[in-house]
Amino acid sequence: MNVWRRSAAVTVPRPGTALAARRPAVRPIMLLACVSALYGVAQLLLVSPSLGIGWDEAVYASQVAPHAPPAVFSAPRAQGVPLLVAPVVAVTDSVVMLRLYLTVVSAAALFGAFSVWLRVRADHVVPLAALLFAGCWLTLFYGNQAMPNLYVALAAVAATGFVVLAERSRLAPVGLAGSLAVMSLMRPSDALVAAVVLAAGALAVVRRRRVATLAALVAGLGVGWGQWAIEAQARFGGFATRLRDASEHNAMGWSVSFVEHARALDGPTLCRFGTDCGPVSPVALIWWLAIPMMAALGLCAAWREHRLAPMLLAAGTGVAMALPYLFYVDYAAPRFLTPAYALLSLPVAEAAVAGLRLRRPVAVAVIAGLLAHLVLQGAYAYGMGAGNRHGRDEIGQAAAELRSLGVRPPCLVYGENGVQIGYLLGCDSQGVIQRFAERLPTRIRQALEGPAQVVVVHKDLRLPPYMLTWEEIDLAGPWTARFARR
Repeated sequence: MNVWRRSAAVTVPRPGTALAARRPAVRPIMLLACVSALYGVAQLLLVSPSLGIGWDEAVYASQVAPHAPPAVFSAPRAQGVPLLVAPVVAVTDSVVMLRLYLTVVSAAALFGAFSVWLRVRADHVVPLAALLFAGCWLTLFYGNQAMPNLYVALAAVAATGFVVLAERSRLAPVGLAGSLAVMSLMRPSDALVAAVVLAAGALAVVRRRRVATLAALVAGLGVGWGQWAIEAQARFGGFATRLRDASEHNAMGWSVSFVEHARALDGPTLCRFGTDCGPVSPVALIWWLAIPMMAALGLCAAWREHRLAPMLLAAGTGVAMALPYLFYVDYAAPRFLTPAYALLSLPVAEAAVAGLRLRRPVAVAVIAGLLAHLVLQGAYAYGMGAGNRHGRDEIGQAAAELRSLGVRPPCLVYGENGVQIGYLLGCDSQGVIQRFAERLPTRIRQALEGPAQVVVVHKDLRLPPYMLTWEEIDLAGPWTARFARR
């Protein structure tokens, strides 16, 4: 408790003190604003705004899009992303406009989340942490995509800062509740893990507003989990049934997926459903192992400066949010670890700033490491954007050809990437990942009995016998369409 009070006392110097005289010449908030603006520009340069819509994005966007029926919404998903994209999706079906909107939102969210920490550390550590996180390929690649993980990460950064500030700010619990609400609407399970750690931190270090802080955590969780529970009752047969279905869908259970995550450090975006994630990249592995090492050095530097508690809370929350994906999910998606990277960027930046104050060889090594991080991760982001753009362009071309062939609502698209194609056409959809059903699915049979036009799209998967007699038309690239015979 004494360590915390000493940390809080020296974190933000008051005017007239010796520390106040050593404030940076360039205000940290201006540096953070520059980082946020550069983050938005980097997204546009490295990941084109013309990148086609992804599977998960189409599911989320279709929930609020007036031009397309809602796609199948699986049990683990939450309504945070549909709420995020609703302002633009409700007025246009343009994917480019969606990308531009999310570029602005993500850059603003980066600024907002890390600006909370400027109340904790009024120096260059915070803008440097934002730069380190913004420079990760995950942050760049997903910045303008309708996915939840980036916003979970930024909400976690803000939430930890608000817990630190709760001792001396009456508004901190309000900000904390808002941050947890965003997090729980995006991914309720991530928010629950973060809230447990933050509650422990609040009990350990907050005295004056401990009850208000804990109440804020409960209120924030209640927003997302309450919505999820109500939806579970209305659409999934109850809360327990939805939890069970979500667990099965995400292959949850005791497992160790370190190797899978290591293989996916430089892509692809998902190591599941037979995707070949390739070998472990030695360069990417060095980058990965440097993060905990630098974070540990940052905690040591913070301890020497008598401000360990804030950085320890950030690091502990980040590690806790990574553990379920490393030990309880039997596959790897690099974006799952985004919150950990965001929170660990703070102690890593602490270590970097401490290194820059040492002798020239150490400072030069730190600068070289920072540049290597930005170049390596920027190259990964560009490669991921280019690789995904080719496949999504073909999906867009296939949808355009189907439209030219007269496919219009009411219609149902069934097959590989059927969710994206259905969204682009304004059709109902049922996607296929590994194989077509050997028997005609009930949903497809019901569509055939009604007025809807049923179209099957495929490129690699073997077709079941009942489709072989359907009319076949070649589409762009590797795509083929089959039109159901009634």
